[in-house]
Amino acid sequence: MMVKFVNARRRTINLRITRKKQQKSPHHFLKMHNQANGKKLATRVMMGIFMITVFTIILNSDHLIVAGFILMLGILSFKEILGVRYNDVKEANLPGFRILNWYFLFSTVFFLYGKSWLMNIPYWSSYARYIAPYHLGLSFILYVIGFCTFILTLKKGFYKYQMTQMTWTVMTLGMVVCQSYFMIKNLYRGIIWFLVPSAIIVCNDIFAYFSGFFFGKKFISSPFLPEMSPNKTWEGFIGATFWTMLFGYFFSAFIADSQWFVCPRSEIDIMSPLSCTPDQVFLPHKYYLPPALSSFLFSQIGWNLPYLTIRPIQLHSLIFSLFGSLIAPFGGFFASAIKRAFNKKDFDNIFPGHGGFTDRTDCQYIMGMFISVYYTIFIKSPTLDLATLIEGALALSLGEQMALLSRLNDTVTVAL
Repeated sequence: MMVKFVNARRRTINLRITRKKQQKSPHHFLKMHNQANGKKLATRVMMGIFMITVFTIILNSDHLIVAGFILMLGILSFKEILGVRYNDVKEANLPGFRILNWYFLFSTVFFLYGKSWLMNIPYWSSYARYIAPYHLGLSFILYVIGFCTFILTLKKGFYKYQMTQMTWTVMTLGMVVCQSYFMIKNLYRGIIWFLVPSAIIVCNDIFAYFSGFFFGKKFISSPFLPEMSPNKTWEGFIGATFWTMLFGYFFSAFIADSQWFVCPRSEIDIMSPLSCTPDQVFLPHKYYLPPALSSFLFSQIGWNLPYLTIRPIQLHSLIFSLFGSLIAPFGGFFASAIKRAFNKKDFDNIFPGHGGFTDRTDCQYIMGMFISVYYTIFIKSPTLDLATLIEGALALSLGEQMALLSRLNDTVTVAL
């Protein structure tokens, strides 16, 4: 009897608890949902401030340190993306196969940066510059060794896994490591060519998040990309585009007066003072308005505005902002597709509220490549820069270098 009484009492208590939960109003659940979102937002903001602070400190150190930072991000992203397809059971039967993936990473890094390192960092060895002319041949030898080793390590029963993993590795090297090379090239052309595009991507991500957080689905109910990113909204996309263009226009003008940001630097200069004559793209120019428009503004608003004083970099930044808002996010969509394909929320959880390195840099790589292409076509001066001349001089034989030195001495003597 006592046991029956206790069980009946428990059922009564459980029934009361269930009824109380059912009686809770929708406002209660809405409040809990808002609290959870508020906590998530606070975590994301605090971690964002921390990352921006660290990035600012690195950015104000030296070009070489920033270049190393970019390369490190590419390598860590490579590790995260490679780990998405990692299979412990199959890898246990393929000893050394994972090392081969990293070998191809080393070979790619040597191909992209090896010649510059050998020629521009003479502290290693006086023989390094003599090896530099054979850099392309050495890179090919590394590739051949890796390719043949991969074929020789193919194991029956694991062909499909090994082939797909190698294809995945090659794709990741192209999408991440090779594209980060263009970001470093932009850096040495002047930090502004790296900072403005990177800041545009960060700005677009921030305003897309906040525009979607506060206005998402309030004006346009249909989702933006329901298959790959169901949480993204049209309000977030449109709002981010507007604010990013505004940010790019004024931010580029804000840092264009600093020689630290606009002056190019040779890769052989380490921790040395930086000074130059700013390029015309950074200096204010007068852009005269059409007479009809100028007259209209004066008659209707009272503005006597025959021309606008604008730095060309501001106009270029508007194009950068458009690309960063309309095209670069597809790098993020591509990363989202990878995560969905392998049932991953984030590539890693090293940054609370932000995920891993790939989650933060997925849009940066294609943006860096675009800036490099754009700079080469529309910005680059037709004259050779000092870094290219030095690189060419170091590649000459000793006799050719002596002849060049003699010619330079004659030229300088005449000039003085």
